[in-house]
Amino acid sequence: MRAIRKTKPGPGLEVCEVPTPTCGATDVLIRVRHAGVCGSDVHIAEWDDWARGRVRPPVVVGHEFAGEIVEVGGDAGDEFAVGRLVTAEGHIVCGHCMQCRMGHGHICRNTSIIGVDRDGAFAEYVAMPASNVIPLDGIPTSIGAIMDPLGNAFHAVLAGDVPGSRLLILGCGPIGCFAVAIARAAGALQVIASDPRSQRRELARKMGAHLVIDPDHDDLHALVVQATGGEGVDLVCEMSGNPAAVAQALRSVRPGGRVNLLGLPPGDISLNLREEVIFKGITIYGVIGRRMYETWHHMRRFLSSGRLDPSPVITHRFPLEGIDDALRAITSGQAGKVILEIGG
Repeated sequence: MRAIRKTKPGPGLEVCEVPTPTCGATDVLIRVRHAGVCGSDVHIAEWDDWARGRVRPPVVVGHEFAGEIVEVGGDAGDEFAVGRLVTAEGHIVCGHCMQCRMGHGHICRNTSIIGVDRDGAFAEYVAMPASNVIPLDGIPTSIGAIMDPLGNAFHAVLAGDVPGSRLLILGCGPIGCFAVAIARAAGALQVIASDPRSQRRELARKMGAHLVIDPDHDDLHALVVQATGGEGVDLVCEMSGNPAAVAQALRSVRPGGRVNLLGLPPGDISLNLREEVIFKGITIYGVIGRRMYETWHHMRRFLSSGRLDPSPVITHRFPLEGIDDALRAITSGQAGKVILEIGG
């Protein structure tokens, strides 16, 4: 089959022929129709410090996908049948550590991620444990392919008390723009979005932001205070990892409010814990992945009901062989969500 592979250490990815994966007894084999390209794929292609410390080539990359079941293992259960359209949770967890047994599989210490630690989904076929496979049930595969990052946004937003709340979304990349739409669909009273890039601000406005702020030229804190009647927001979702944005998050949340952190800072951040956290009585929550499988059920319900349409965030589509163009679109900063059209 055709696949996009990290063949050796160093910059670059290759489109090449590799063996089609076998379907184990508890697996399903999926013909990939669409796959989402994300920042992790850029890191692997560029072979940065994180990739050098984590990835062991050769490996087929890609962890966001959706497609059609073509084979079902004998012990995979009765839920799946050939021809069914599905997506999958790309974090494969052990099921027996303390975190898994307490219902927190998303922070399993033994997690193996497809496209990073094992062969992934930038390929014509991928084999997945049946326990990780999610039926789409009417959701198109182009949307199924972005349910991984969409789930990150669901996790970040719905970890707070959203109905009737005022939210601030810091960072309007694809996940931030998803978060804007999710907050609106979940009943937020007011959604404020901030990003220094005009294209991303416009996309956040299209997804439903009531107020959009340019933090490089506007006084973000003053505008948030003004927009919230002097109170500050109830919930901040920090999606950028920018140290200045983290500081703004702590400053703009109201006393007793909540800050959910998803963006990954490049290094250590200095915080005034006494004034910005303890004396304000705020809650800080670290967002990693998707809660398994609560977040997936939330997503399917919102998408199936028509309350949420994430498709405007998809701005670029490329064939499998266009992976270099897809990566350039992401690094240019002008793209929303980028997907590969692989088959079907």
